[in-house]
Amino acid sequence: MEVTLYARDLMQSEPITVGPLMPFLEIQHLLVVAQIASAPIVDDGGQIVGVVSMRDLLRTLDQLCDDDLDPDEDGAALPLSPAALTERLRTITARELGAVDAVWVSPETPATRVAHIMRTEGLQQVLVGDAGQLAGVLSALDLLHAVEP
Repeated sequence: MEVTLYARDLMQSEPITVGPLMPFLEIQHLLVVAQIASAPIVDDGGQIVGVVSMRDLLRTLDQLCDDDLDPDEDGAALPLSPAALTERLRTITARELGAVDAVWVSPETPATRVAHIMRTEGLQQVLVGDAGQLAGVLSALDLLHAVEP
């Protein structure tokens, strides 16, 4: 007999979150230490205002190192100095980094449907909840653990 698993069965019910004003370097450290790919951004009122991921951090770092060149007095592009880059990484916040269009599923969503959503959307995790209330986070790794023998 096959058992149907739902998002509520596999989700992390106490996910790691970040505040909107948490700076880049703290987010990066948190994600590495916690060994997670992303975290919901939660404001002081407990509302989800987005999700910040390692992909967001890498994209931002790439833009700061390559695309965000400051012109000099003659109009020639100059890369940010190491000090300016470090300062920017200390001041850019989760609110600036994260995606505001987080993907949500209901706790009652079958795990197979969650896997399909994650695959087609290219996501590492989805938020689980109803009416914007976070019940948990379900990651690709959580899905893999569910099918592991």
